[in-house]
Amino acid sequence: MPVNSSVTRFHTLPAKGSGQSFVVLSTTGTNSLEFNTYAALVAAHLQTYGWTQSASESADYTVNFAANMGESRQEHGSLPIMGQTGGGTTYHSGSVNTYGSYGSTRGTYSGTSYTPATFGVVGSMPYSVTFHDSFLNLRIRDQKDQAVFEGRVAATGRNSELSVALPAMIDALFTGFPGESGKTKQISKAAR
Repeated sequence: MPVNSSVTRFHTLPAKGSGQSFVVLSTTGTNSLEFNTYAALVAAHLQTYGWTQSASESADYTVNFAANMGESRQEHGSLPIMGQTGGGTTYHSGSVNTYGSYGSTRGTYSGTSYTPATFGVVGSMPYSVTFHDSFLNLRIRDQKDQAVFEGRVAATGRNSELSVALPAMIDALFTGFPGESGKTKQISKAAR
């Protein structure tokens, strides 16, 4: 299922890196297994950009990110049910009585007739879908603690697990990295 993301980036980075070093650090100071999983995804994208991962906090750039789930909301509506609205084969039968000066006559008849079928809306079916919002903020700072990249991703999907949406959101953020500064793009990536 795709994760549809709204990606906004502001930066002063060149189109391609040239071997600068970076370190990915937790904003809370705790490196959990979950954080390390997402940090590895971020690092892989930065290495593709042309930077080199470092374990030292004296790297050229420090990368921090935070992600969280937002509000959930339900969408209600109805879907039309399509079907035959008329036409088709009809069977006819009956009796006929005639009266005249010579008496009465009685008879029966039967037959079928066909009218082309017509189709349209014959009813509706209600639906209810829950959507969940998730957010990712990523900041890159240089050695002077000046921001050189700020990226925000807002995604909406039907899965309430951040672990499903976040890898696709990271992929969306790094699509065409560093991207056009000050622009928001809609990017869809498959959930992993």
